[in-house]
Amino acid sequence: MSRLRAFCRDTSGAVAVEFVLIAPFLLALLFGTVVLGYFMGVSHSVDQLAAGAARSSVAGLDQAEREALATTYLNEAGERYPLLIQDAVDPRFTFDEDSTAGGITVNIDYDIDGSLLDIANGFLGLDLSTIKGQAYVAY
Repeated sequence: MSRLRAFCRDTSGAVAVEFVLIAPFLLALLFGTVVLGYFMGVSHSVDQLAAGAARSSVAGLDQAEREALATTYLNEAGERYPLLIQDAVDPRFTFDEDSTAGGITVNIDYDIDGSLLDIANGFLGLDLSTIKGQAYVAY
């Protein structure tokens, strides 16, 4: 009977039990914070990449030269934006010939396959496969 009382009063393992109960929540919170920060960084980089490509095309004299300048800028995405993987960038250009000044719209689809967001997508079921960015510049 005295051993049972001694065992019930012993609190030496309480910290380990509390850690086992709280650790999964803390790790999930940490993982969620890292994933959210990474998503925001990649999303911002994709938007800035589209804006930079649209701005770089302004120096061109005709549509072909403007598209070539924007493509050159996009081909350096991996060097300019460290969070982006060059092979995941899928650009499309739309030229606005209806207005008197004209303009270009740069649309970018960034594929997240193989990144941290793809891993989080599996855990959290985010149903996220691409991050989209768009920018328009009038000439």
